[in-house]
Amino acid sequence: MDTQPRNDAASGQEPSTPAGVELGQTLKRWREESNRSQSSVARKLGTRQPTVSRWESGTTVPTVEVIRELWRIRTQPTGTPSSDTELDRALDLHRYAETERGRGPKPPPPPTPPPATAAAPSPAPADAVPRQAGRKRTPLTVLAAAGVVVALVATFLTWHFTDSTQKAGGTNRPSASAPPRPAPPATCSGASCTSVEPTTTVCAQDAATTYTGRGYGVLVELRYSPRCRSAWARMRGTSPGDRIMLTVEHDEENSQEYRQQTGKTAHTPMAHVDELTSVRACAIVDGRGTICATKAASAIPRLS
Repeated sequence: MDTQPRNDAASGQEPSTPAGVELGQTLKRWREESNRSQSSVARKLGTRQPTVSRWESGTTVPTVEVIRELWRIRTQPTGTPSSDTELDRALDLHRYAETERGRGPKPPPPPTPPPATAAAPSPAPADAVPRQAGRKRTPLTVLAAAGVVVALVATFLTWHFTDSTQKAGGTNRPSASAPPRPAPPATCSGASCTSVEPTTTVCAQDAATTYTGRGYGVLVELRYSPRCRSAWARMRGTSPGDRIMLTVEHDEENSQEYRQQTGKTAHTPMAHVDELTSVRACAIVDGRGTICATKAASAIPRLS
């Protein structure tokens, strides 16, 4: 249900970022290498051709799950396992693109290795000073050799006690790394939330179910976040291949659709909503029929 945006100002889409453009070029190359059109890929993913076009142009960043599915489509024609290096690179670009758009945390800097402790030289034995055969030692020679031995012993004792003190005080012990902090949820509001995954944002914190629908053992919900002024559709009790749609009246460009890949639940990306009466959540259950959320919940949040 998504179409190519007319321009950033009119469609509410954010401008492209370098990482988003590079990710889009990668996804386009995958599609071309698999000899598929944008329409063919869109049908495979249960979405529309303009959405695929926005992914490849970098104006919209797809979800991680979509990127993995596009990689699976890319490797299908060969029928042989392929290196995941390209997939890992695409997932890195996704993280950088979200960071550039202000929706994700910056990647943590690489850990600094602990400083290496230099090994102290071993003291040379007292008899290391070579003797010259047939030559008689003079008092000056004896004193010089004794001085060398004393200096070596002093160096060894200084190193030994310094090293023992450091070990006792824990100076050389590698500090235990703190557990990684969970990534803070991304922030968006209004038009900037369109086509964004809701569960990774603050929108999921105050979201409520406004309308529901049941049929064929499936529950369909229309979810709305007053804080983000955005909605999304969710279905439960479904199977891979079923589709969930969020239709925005008179605004096909912002309508959202998603084909379930795994598990028993799925949801669409978000869309900016001005009036709850202008949106509708429906599930297309493969081989059974369509269920829409038409029953109002007990308490519907007010739109701000």
